[in-house]
Amino acid sequence: MKHWLAALAACLMLLSTLAACSSGGGTDTPVTTPAVADTTAAPEETTTADPGRAGAKDNIPDSFTMNGASVGIYCRGDTIRPLDVDGGGEETGDIIFDAVYARTRAVEERLQLKFDITAVSGTWQEFGNGMQTNIAAGDDTWQIVFTTGNAAIQSSRDYLFVDLNGREYLDFTQPWWWTEAMEELSLDGSRIKYLVGDLCLLNYTKSGAVYFNKNLYTNNFGDADEMYKTVLAHEWTYDKMREICEAVYNDLNGNGVVDDGDLYGLIVDNAEYVKHMDYSMDVRRFVRDENGYPVVDYDVDRAAAAVEKLNTLLYSTTGTKYLNSAATSSLFTTDQTFFYAGRLEQAISALFREMPDDYGIIPYPMMDDSQTEYTGIIHNSSDYVTIPVTCQHVEEIGAVIEALCAESYRTVVETFYESALKMKYSRDALSGQCIDIIRDSCKKNFLYEYSGVVGCGLLISDQARAGTSNFASVYAKSAPATNKQIKALIEKYAKLEQQ
Repeated sequence: MKHWLAALAACLMLLSTLAACSSGGGTDTPVTTPAVADTTAAPEETTTADPGRAGAKDNIPDSFTMNGASVGIYCRGDTIRPLDVDGGGEETGDIIFDAVYARTRAVEERLQLKFDITAVSGTWQEFGNGMQTNIAAGDDTWQIVFTTGNAAIQSSRDYLFVDLNGREYLDFTQPWWWTEAMEELSLDGSRIKYLVGDLCLLNYTKSGAVYFNKNLYTNNFGDADEMYKTVLAHEWTYDKMREICEAVYNDLNGNGVVDDGDLYGLIVDNAEYVKHMDYSMDVRRFVRDENGYPVVDYDVDRAAAAVEKLNTLLYSTTGTKYLNSAATSSLFTTDQTFFYAGRLEQAISALFREMPDDYGIIPYPMMDDSQTEYTGIIHNSSDYVTIPVTCQHVEEIGAVIEALCAESYRTVVETFYESALKMKYSRDALSGQCIDIIRDSCKKNFLYEYSGVVGCGLLISDQARAGTSNFASVYAKSAPATNKQIKALIEKYAKLEQQ
């Protein structure tokens, strides 16, 4: 199983070898001829040059055409459309959005089609309800749905979408598909309903990231590059974060109380970011049985230790504040905290781009020294591409999606990831190296995505948010119920899909 983001580092290598053939003949009576020097040059072995990202070929035939057909797309207008669909529908001068816009226009021209985009506003719940109402009514208005995980998976709507595994034009061996992520989101490990690939830039921005104030680091410790070196040496743990938080904290107003007039070490201002902390601990949560179905199977001892680690950080560390409220990232951009726990999406926000002080971008810490690699999740507000069951031409629409994803690989990802995220929106080269770590370590997780339906995916972060510490007993009650819920979900979808 390949890593969902290994496509960013992969190169297509096409090797061809020349086959030599020889022929010979003879008569019953040997004929002797003078020896003649062979002046024929031996054929040279040649290799086809690596076409690179821009020259990578997909498997859609040149003769394929949609003959001017309209292809309906349903998406959220505020988040998904600009990054993943068509850049907002017009050129704006933004390096990322214009690249997405050009990609979509190129596919329209190549396949001779016209995209008809329905981009809606509102909450993810409203988006999901509208999606369900339309598809359940049998309406074929939309042939492609760009949906967030919380509006689909978390809301028990898998049955609205077609299984796309084994389709004629969808080639999941290509480097633009994030195969591991798609398999992880599969209820049975085989059927693929949610496509994830290079056409979904939102998946990058929804990866967990920690920010630190470089000027505050210099003032307190010296060279800010030491923070990066700690990460790159795999010494970045929650104990190290606590150590820095306590050293940086400053009672600026001198009242002897940790309050909003002080300089904090860490502010966690959103309950969603505690979930990123949870999944940075590298805790085993489930396995798959012989049929490919998930079975809850936590490493209970490590999970309990993770709860203790987070409780200590959030509630027993001087200079750490957990707000459990709506995001107030301005506390970081106005130098009121050294660390800010968030996601990569902050890096491309106007608020962070305009921050006067330099900041660094690093992954969430490891639980402790026993953990060898950084881990994390892509939040379930990220984007998946689906084909609704109402679609009348699934194979042809599969070709359209393949073309979009391949064109993103060729023309968009490098612009977004290398030129924008790692250069334009980060303040230094070492942040770029840490963004690579975030890219490689943040993944999709079945139990996290399906937790809203079956439970048990957020046991660690739920306890940390509540400040409680009785994981073993909570797990003992929750796991059997979740395993029953998984079986019930499988049966429910099977019945719905037969209708």
